[in-house]
Amino acid sequence: MNSNIVGGLTVAVLALALVLGGFGAGMSLGHGTGGTTTLTSTQTVTNSSAPYVLHMVIATNSIFNSTALDQPGFFVVGPNGLQSSANIALPVNRTIELVIVNYDDGNASFTQPNINTVTGTVGGTIFVANNDNINSSETSSNTLMLQGGQTLSSVPEDAVAHTFSVPSLGLNVPVEVSSTVVAYFKITHAGTFTWFCLTACGDAAMSTAGWMTGSLAAS
Repeated sequence: MNSNIVGGLTVAVLALALVLGGFGAGMSLGHGTGGTTTLTSTQTVTNSSAPYVLHMVIATNSIFNSTALDQPGFFVVGPNGLQSSANIALPVNRTIELVIVNYDDGNASFTQPNINTVTGTVGGTIFVANNDNINSSETSSNTLMLQGGQTLSSVPEDAVAHTFSVPSLGLNVPVEVSSTVVAYFKITHAGTFTWFCLTACGDAAMSTAGWMTGSLAAS
């Protein structure tokens, strides 16, 4: 296993631990904290050069209204739990670490070709961990060996559930079914940019801010 995969795997596993372990466990990845990562209730480390973490969750079965019924949606994981993804603030000229935990177990058709290809990220790749490519085994009474995960420049077409795409920034992050995705990118100039999902995942969700579209305010 190469070092890139090990590093991505650490982040992916941490992301899953945050979601599955609850949001009030006393650990934050620096959402809106200007690079301050809370390690415990009494120990704090500040590093403004560290990546700014944008941690998101794709949830399903959220009721949109009595007509559209359940729709998928992106949510931002904040210090107090899930927050709306309608308006996301990000820093300029700082590496953004995008972590997406996707609970949607179904794929979707494309609204335009080639959206399974990664663009705009550092190295043109993403790290993907899911039940098909990550396994663990106990090697002793207190040691767990983690194996798997993939660094990819594209995702198989039939495995794409959603995307996190910002065309004006040249950014496209395809998200596999039931997976955790980690990507790194940087915004080099201030402005407001529209993000949205490029799969056909529900008319109401695709056209409504805070579901499958929204804005990024970079400053």
